[in-house]
Amino acid sequence: MIFNAFKKSFASVGYVFIALLIAMVVFSLSVLLPNRELVLQLIFSTDNNVYNVISVLIGLLGSIKTNFTLFSAANIIAISVLFGINAAMLIYLIKIQKQQRPFGITTSFSGLMSGIFGIGCAACGTLVLAPFLTFIGAGGVISFLPFGGQEFGMLGVGILAFSIFLVAKNINNNSYRV
Repeated sequence: MIFNAFKKSFASVGYVFIALLIAMVVFSLSVLLPNRELVLQLIFSTDNNVYNVISVLIGLLGSIKTNFTLFSAANIIAISVLFGINAAMLIYLIKIQKQQRPFGITTSFSGLMSGIFGIGCAACGTLVLAPFLTFIGAGGVISFLPFGGQEFGMLGVGILAFSIFLVAKNINNNSYRV
């Protein structure tokens, strides 16, 4: 069932491009987020030209080997790939179906959001969720979790996979293609 939906969705090179582009953007943001102060300083510095900024940003993508554990790096790669696939398939589904079932959109959005919350590095755990949890005093709770908050990344992968399944199911229920 999922393979038929993949065949329909990614028959057009445009949807493959969308999936790859979104996956690369999510991956880049995930890896560059721990270095956000350096990235912002680099981008807004008047001394740098565009070539230097782009080459340093591309070089910073290599920090996935040093700033992340193998487990969190695998989570980031999985979330990025699934995020891109889910987004491209959802765009395809919205094009073939004028009125989307709210459950499908809600689940897809939930998968995308939980994937974002699961992004983090070895030193800081869940990078997006941890700062918000500290406001309510729940930052210490993450330290009691077995994987130090990386469970959110696993949850994000699971929800994204389930979301892809639901989108594939909805795509297969439509017999025509865009």
